[in-house]
Amino acid sequence: MTSLEGAPPLLDDPPAVEDEARGAITGRRRVPADEPFFAGHFPAMPVVPGVFMVEALAECARRSLPPGAALASAPLVRFRRRVGPGETLELRVTPAGAEGERRRFDAVASVDGKAAVQAVLEFRVEAGDRQR
Repeated sequence: MTSLEGAPPLLDDPPAVEDEARGAITGRRRVPADEPFFAGHFPAMPVVPGVFMVEALAECARRSLPPGAALASAPLVRFRRRVGPGETLELRVTPAGAEGERRRFDAVASVDGKAAVQAVLEFRVEAGDRQR
């Protein structure tokens, strides 16, 4: 899975550090009914594609990483509920560890307090940027 370089951001506002002690980062994404992907995913029952929700979570995590950090894997992703037009995703990522060039995050996207996506995201950080 790669980042959507050059694509418009998937978050409404820049993500914010919510919990300084744990390093939790939050973001928000309102899903307008006129999103182009709804035309084909799926016309009779529009639903936000899972890859967009995972990428929005990755955008939040990147807030705490040095430039050039790349999403390397998503070893665990669970889709808990559909997200449709007009809903707002509340995104929260929390650092969950570091090993070598890898940074791991626990991530949850929810709507009205109910989890829509739960994931573990791993990023690769360049050797010179590991301090952050």
